[in-house]
Amino acid sequence: MSIGPFLVKLGLTDLGLVLGLIVLVYFAWRRKKGLPLSVIVVFVGTLLLASALMLSGSGFVAPLPSRARAWLEFTTYLGVSFVLLKLVDLLVIEDHLIDRKGAYIPDVLRTLILLVGMTVAGLVILRLVMNINVIALVALPTVATAVVGVALRDTLVRFFAGISLGKMMRVGDWVSVMDKEGVVTDIGFGHMTLRTEDNDYVALPNNNVIQAGLINYSRPTTAHGCHILVEAAYRTPPAQVRTVLADAASAVGAVLADPAPEAMVEAFKDSGIQYRLRFWIRDYSKHQFIQSEVMTYVWSAFQRNGIEIPFPQRVVQTLMPQDRGVVLKRQADQIVAHLAKVDFFAILAPRQIESLASEARVQEFLPGEEVVRQGESGEELFIILDGTAEVRVRQDGLSSTVASLQGGQFFGEMSLLTGEPRTATVVALTPLKVVAINKQALSRVVQEDRSLVDRISGVVAQRHVEMAATKEQLSRESAKVALVSQKQSLMARIQNFLWGRTHR
Repeated sequence: MSIGPFLVKLGLTDLGLVLGLIVLVYFAWRRKKGLPLSVIVVFVGTLLLASALMLSGSGFVAPLPSRARAWLEFTTYLGVSFVLLKLVDLLVIEDHLIDRKGAYIPDVLRTLILLVGMTVAGLVILRLVMNINVIALVALPTVATAVVGVALRDTLVRFFAGISLGKMMRVGDWVSVMDKEGVVTDIGFGHMTLRTEDNDYVALPNNNVIQAGLINYSRPTTAHGCHILVEAAYRTPPAQVRTVLADAASAVGAVLADPAPEAMVEAFKDSGIQYRLRFWIRDYSKHQFIQSEVMTYVWSAFQRNGIEIPFPQRVVQTLMPQDRGVVLKRQADQIVAHLAKVDFFAILAPRQIESLASEARVQEFLPGEEVVRQGESGEELFIILDGTAEVRVRQDGLSSTVASLQGGQFFGEMSLLTGEPRTATVVALTPLKVVAINKQALSRVVQEDRSLVDRISGVVAQRHVEMAATKEQLSRESAKVALVSQKQSLMARIQNFLWGRTHR
């Protein structure tokens, strides 16, 4: 063979193999995975073997012995077969079936297909290149077949169990199996591997996993239902407790809004009523942390609503009366100071402010919990002692934040004075501590001096008119007319709310 045709033939052969490598590298890059080292080694070896095979038949070097040339051809064609089968695996199985069609084909099955393909290719090459009777080669003696079968029985069982496991779970799923719980990191020929919550790796035989059974927390969806049991004292109505439990779970950011949390009466116990709170989460890997957050929010909601969690007392701690008195006095002074900063309370006498403070309730909210909800009725004014809250208004299905409230600011005065529904939702952004003044406390103070209604109406009306004047640029005369109208309307609504329509 002359040098020209030989170089052309060698160049075309090498070009074909290089193009195959380029395709493999492209799919590896698109999958964001590195090309396995074994593929690169086989490809480079095949390229060298093909070049050596063509060079030995070109006449430019001494020819190889026939037997050596036959084995060289066999090895070269087997390497080419591996490259072609790997191309089919990436193009058909991974790109088309898995990525585009969404089919799940476990890695162990893909490896089996590759091994079967290589076996068939090897038998065909043995027959065509080396003239070996493959039928006689396959037909092993009966005794040898039995020995091999017995020796490989456990391996084969684990192998086919691994294929079955591929239908039940995938890499990345959270599962519980054989008293072990973790995320699946690999499903191999003989073992599956879990990474536990403590970041330890556990290898479990495939056949044992099939026999023991498993729970997959990631299928059919990643949404997972969690349950916690809570007891509450008998004196609190179950309907109220169920509502408080569901609202507390809804306030936790990691809890799904759909399906919504729900609480059910579970049992009547010796010390209280047991409730089951069910809620849904998306990330099972954080289920313990989320359950802890929900229980924290439940405790806070129970404290705020005066719901007792009954439990056997093991330790008795006595608070000295004088110490308790100091604590209560300090808290009362803080409440009085904040009440005096509210414009329509500032007109009250010190004794009247102290009377309001004595009936005030201090409440605490965790981040994400709603203090008041837009559209709901209410009879309380809230003054922020510590923390930050956000005012949200919902209109036409959209919610927008309109203000941020800090310590010393108040909200809900119109609900306290007139019983009007809440015009906005107030949500705690940080741990929030507020003092609540209700209708009954205000009624007792006003009942003693009914002229306070006229003065309170004047202060609130003045503030509303000033706000309207700023926004609408009202004239001085228009502002005076609006003030009189606002004051009369507000006074009538306050009297009607506090004493009913029969008041004169």
